[in-house]
Amino acid sequence: MNREKSAVVPETVVPGGETAAATCPYCDRPFRRERLRDLHVGDAHEGLSDGEAAAYEAAVEAEDEELFVYHLKVAGALGVVFTALFLLAVVGFSL
Repeated sequence: MNREKSAVVPETVVPGGETAAATCPYCDRPFRRERLRDLHVGDAHEGLSDGEAAAYEAAVEAEDEELFVYHLKVAGALGVVFTALFLLAVVGFSL
């Protein structure tokens, strides 16, 4: 499997009173979400099983989709701010 080294540092702190949703089968690190565990296993450990490799690929795809939606929201917000500033400038200079 070809994968680039990434700087993914999943959140592993489980607050008091909560139980870990998932634990790494290799190093026993607790994770708040299973997807974070899948990303950790794929990035930090070698010799993955077929199921672990599939879970890693699915987690990467889900992260990519969430990041794309986030970028769309940021671009939309910037567009709204730019439009508002443009309209204010037009009104301000027309007086």
